[in-house]
Amino acid sequence: MQAVIIILLILAVLLVIFTLQNSMEISINVFFWEIKEAPLVLVLIGCIVIGYILAIIYFYPKIWKLKKEYNKLIKFNSELKELHEMNQKKRKIAEEEIDPEGIELDDDDDDDSFFKD
Repeated sequence: MQAVIIILLILAVLLVIFTLQNSMEISINVFFWEIKEAPLVLVLIGCIVIGYILAIIYFYPKIWKLKKEYNKLIKFNSELKELHEMNQKKRKIAEEEIDPEGIELDDDDDDDSFFKD
């Protein structure tokens, strides 16, 4: 939190220096409009803000699409983890049920047809 405050103070000092160095007044012609005696610093800051807003408007659909895709991937990843955990549980149960020799012997098997002639 202290680092953020220090960075904001540095930016504020830089903004004051920028304002003092660009305090002259200029006239601006935009199509049919003419703005006389506008401070240069306000024109520059206004252009920066307008450019920032236009960039946000331009990139917002792409960001929104990427955010939706990210949420889908997070959901898919959680489902995949659940399936992996279920498969591990099934594998453990299957390993416990198999006899070490690989032959399953039942105690209830009374059919001696293999040994009868």
